[in-house]
Amino acid sequence: MFRKLSFLLLLLVGMSDAFAQVAASSKKIAPFQIRLVNGQQYTSSQLAAGPVVLIYFSPDCDHCQNFTKDLLKNASVVANKQVVMVTFQAMDMLKPFVSQYSLGSYPNFKVGTEGTSYLVQRYYQIRSFPYIAIYDKKGNLVRTFEGEQPHAEIFKALKQI
Repeated sequence: MFRKLSFLLLLLVGMSDAFAQVAASSKKIAPFQIRLVNGQQYTSSQLAAGPVVLIYFSPDCDHCQNFTKDLLKNASVVANKQVVMVTFQAMDMLKPFVSQYSLGSYPNFKVGTEGTSYLVQRYYQIRSFPYIAIYDKKGNLVRTFEGEQPHAEIFKALKQI
């Protein structure tokens, strides 16, 4: 009897892990609506077909600043991808960040604030920054990274899509 219960328990655990992986891999991008530093609205429906990298960050976060610097040094890993950088911080914090890193000079980057709607933050259940969600050309979630992570591992994942 104990063997049967153990087997059943293992089977259920295995099935729940597999279900979680399938659910995560089919997750679509958050239905975001952000205000860009030029004042324009930009939404998830405006994304072109192709791979997308969504980065949720805070302009005053050291890990976010370091990741942004390193990402720009390795810009080739996102050259053929749409990069959407989203924060909840106010525009007066966002504009200096965009200026400092010359993010406006990258045509595939969209940087904006969702303000206090926190829709993106709730959608991904973000607890630490930066949060990076990588989507393939079909719009399916491939991988996420949260908080301080090895940049080389993130760049390796980006190269694979």
